[in-house]
Amino acid sequence: KGQDRDGTAPLPYVTHPIDVVVRLRYIGQVLDEEILCAGALHDVVEECGVDPEKIEKKFGRRVRTLVEELTRDELTPQEREKLTEVEVWEERTRRMLKEIREEMSADARVVKLADRLSNLSEALLTRTGIKRDRYVAQTTLILEAIPRETNAALWDAVQAVVHSVPTVLPGEIS
Repeated sequence: KGQDRDGTAPLPYVTHPIDVVVRLRYIGQVLDEEILCAGALHDVVEECGVDPEKIEKKFGRRVRTLVEELTRDELTPQEREKLTEVEVWEERTRRMLKEIREEMSADARVVKLADRLSNLSEALLTRTGIKRDRYVAQTTLILEAIPRETNAALWDAVQAVVHSVPTVLPGEIS
């Protein structure tokens, strides 16, 4: 309650995890209930402060593990205060790509693709200018970090949305 998505005319936040599950099931053809459950819960640690132990008690060890893999390593307030807005974005992107490449299992990467597809689709409706362009550029980097064979249908769907955007900043992050 009281949580909304970013951007202009935001929807209630709850629409996002539902959208992720729908995209996992109907685009990614995911039938594994634990992966679908992790898709529904992927943001609860970050957004709601839910303890991972509570997730494990209710949904099992595998769901907890997937949710933990998908929970981002965010900058501390002390780290943020030393950086510009662009530097914060670049550092968050670096950390996310490192997590994807080095720490995420294939199943967590499938959820990440559905999550990014949902976020990107909404971002194109609610963000403009530099924020939108950075998000699209970041998505391209995510596609470089996640092999297409992880889930070709979801990967291709993300790629198609990226290619539908006319303006993207050249790679700001190496």
